[in-house]
Amino acid sequence: MDSSPKTILLILILLSAGLFLLFYFPNAAGSENIQMVAVFEPDESVPLPYVFDMIKPTETVKQALIQFAFYEYYFYGFPYFAVSALTLLPLQWLGQLENTPLVMAALRQVVSVLPMLLSILLLVYLQTGFRSYKAVALFLLLVSLPAVMQNNLWWHPDALAILLAMLVIFFLYRDNLRLGWNFTLAGAMCGFSAGTKGIGFYFFLTIAVTLLMALFWKKVELRRVVLAAAGFLLAMAAAYLLANPILIYASVRRDYFHVMSEQSRLLFSGYEIYYEKGLASAWRDLTKHFGSAIFLLAGLSACLWGVARGEKRLLHILILTWVIPTSVMVFSLIHFKFQYWMPVALPLFSCLVEALPGAGWRARLRGQAGAPARAAAWLQGAAALILLAQFGAFSVQNVNRYVDDLHRAESNPSILFYEQAVKALAPLPDEDAYSVYHDVRIYAPRTSGWVTEAAFETLSYQFVEDRDYDVLLLMQQRIADYTNPNAVGIDEEQFAQSRTFYADADADRLRGFNLVYRDEYGLVFVKESYYRGYFAPRP
Repeated sequence: MDSSPKTILLILILLSAGLFLLFYFPNAAGSENIQMVAVFEPDESVPLPYVFDMIKPTETVKQALIQFAFYEYYFYGFPYFAVSALTLLPLQWLGQLENTPLVMAALRQVVSVLPMLLSILLLVYLQTGFRSYKAVALFLLLVSLPAVMQNNLWWHPDALAILLAMLVIFFLYRDNLRLGWNFTLAGAMCGFSAGTKGIGFYFFLTIAVTLLMALFWKKVELRRVVLAAAGFLLAMAAAYLLANPILIYASVRRDYFHVMSEQSRLLFSGYEIYYEKGLASAWRDLTKHFGSAIFLLAGLSACLWGVARGEKRLLHILILTWVIPTSVMVFSLIHFKFQYWMPVALPLFSCLVEALPGAGWRARLRGQAGAPARAAAWLQGAAALILLAQFGAFSVQNVNRYVDDLHRAESNPSILFYEQAVKALAPLPDEDAYSVYHDVRIYAPRTSGWVTEAAFETLSYQFVEDRDYDVLLLMQQRIADYTNPNAVGIDEEQFAQSRTFYADADADRLRGFNLVYRDEYGLVFVKESYYRGYFAPRP
C-alpha cells in the first residue's frame, strides 16, 4: 500500500493542476461586468476598485509605491490586496482590466484556489509525509468539502489567511517543542495571518500549550521558554507590521483600527439587525458545507484519538488547541458563516487519515493479530466506509454546484428582474437622466439615462429623500427580512424607521413614490411626479 513519496507527490501535483484548471471555467462565468459580479457576491465587487487604484499608472516610481501601499480598504489586510493587485498587474500591461470575466477569474484562481490547494497539500504532508496512498485519499476528501468548493468560487482573503495559519502549524510541528527558529518562524506566520484577516490571534491556546509541553515534556528550562515566548511575540508583531507597513503612519493607524473595531462590532452583534448565534442556528449551514453529523463527529473523534494514541500526537494536539478557541468564537459569539470555521475545519478533518486502513489492515481484520486488533480493524473499515459515503455525497453536491455556477447568469432572477424593470420604466422620456437606487444584489448595469447607486445599509424615508431618487428598485427578500417581526435592530430607532419604510413599500403606500412593477423578486417604484406625468391613466 505504500509508495514512493516522489510518486505520491507527482500524483498530488497533477490532481492539483487539474483542479486549478477546472475551476477557471465557473470562475470566469457570471462576470460579464462589475454589476453582475455584485449580484452574485457583493463582497467581491466592493473592494475591486481599490485594487484597480493600487496599480493605475503614475508618473514616478515613488507615486506608484505610495499608491500601492495606501490601499484604503482596511476591512482586510494588505497581503490580500497586494497579492490581488500583483495578480492584475500583467492584465493591466496587456490592457485587459476592462475584461471583467478574465479579471475575476484571475483573482479567484490566484487568491482563492491556489492558496487553498497549497493549504490542503501542506496538511496532507503533515499527516502522511506523502508516503502512502492515504495521502491521495486524504487530499481528495479535503478538496471535496463543499466549503472548499464554495471558497474556490469567489475572490476573498480566506484562503490566503488559511495558508498562513497552516504554516503556523507546520513550523510548530517541525520545531518539535525545541523552541528554536521554527518556533520563531511560526510566530512570523501567525503575524502575517493576523494581519491578513485576524485569524492568527486565535493561536493563543496553541502557543500556550506548546510552551507548557516544551517545559514539562522536553524539560526545556524556564528561562528559554520565556525567551522563546518573547521571540514569538516579537516575530508576530514584526510580521503584522510588515503585512501592513502603512501602520507606521499615525493617521493610517487611526483609520485602520477604527475600521477593525467597527468590523469586530459587526461580527459580534450583526449588520443592522441582531443575527442568531449558537450551534443550533448554525447547524443547517454547518452540515451543508462540512458534512453530516456523523462526519463531523468522526473528524473530532479522529483528532482526539490522535491526541491520545496517534503516532503524531504533537500534531493532533496542535490541531485540537487551534480548533477549540476558534470554534468557541464561531459557534457561540458570532453569526455562523462557512468561511469563519474553515481555517480549523480543514486541519480537523485532516485527522481522518487515522480512519483510513493502512499496512497490515487485512491481516488484523482476519484476526491474525488477536481479537482486540481484529475489532479495531473492523472499526477502521466501518469508518472508511462512512468516509467513502460522505465523499460520494460531497461529490454529487459539488458537481451540481459546479454546473450551477457555470450557468449562473442564465435565467438568474435578478437579471430577469432588471429586464422587466427596463420595460416597466419605458414610459419615462429618454432625454432625461434619472437617479436610480437599487439594492446591492439587483442587477443594474450601465443603462442609458440611469445614474445608479446601491447601499448595504437599510433604507429609510430620510435616506431616500436626502438623495432625491427618481426610481427605486427593491428586493422582495430584503423587504421580507426587515419587516420580519422577529428581527431586532441594533439601533432601535433607526431600525424602526427602516421597518416603516419597507412595510410601506410592501403595501404599495411608499410616500412620494408609486409602484409600476412587481414580481416575486423585486419591486419598481417611480417618483410620484413622474408617475403622474407618464404612468397614471389618462382621464
